[in-house]
Amino acid sequence: MAIEGGLSPDDDTVRLRDGRFLRVFIVLFREPHNGGYRMKVEQASYQYQVDPDGNRWVFRYDYHRDPGGRHPPAHLQVRGDLREPVAPYRGLLERTHFPTGRVSIEAVIRLLVEQFGVPPASVPEMWRRVLAESERLFEDIAHRPLSGPAA
Repeated sequence: MAIEGGLSPDDDTVRLRDGRFLRVFIVLFREPHNGGYRMKVEQASYQYQVDPDGNRWVFRYDYHRDPGGRHPPAHLQVRGDLREPVAPYRGLLERTHFPTGRVSIEAVIRLLVEQFGVPPASVPEMWRRVLAESERLFEDIAHRPLSGPAA
């Protein structure tokens, strides 16, 4: 099962209150749990972008429960330039996959509001409380991947 962020099946972007966009893509699967089932995340991707097509993105986070490549299964990419040269690194910063732990959608929302100035839909006392409770629930069950291949 895939969850996309837009209002139609062909659109995985959500227009934010600052006029920019958040691309949201989550793939879920059902896992047996205590005689029933629960939903788990197979992969997730969040991308903050200036345009609806994603050609002008600012940052993105990707998570793959079962990684198949050489990139960390949970990683952050930032579109920008290095202020200091770091020899022998010659790559593009946006192609660097910084290893992270799991990042919740709540953490991304908080980042957008607090650091990027996206106006929230409600007063801080309300949205902060809702995000904190939801993020606590996420942290209780989140899968913790290694930062790279085990061998």
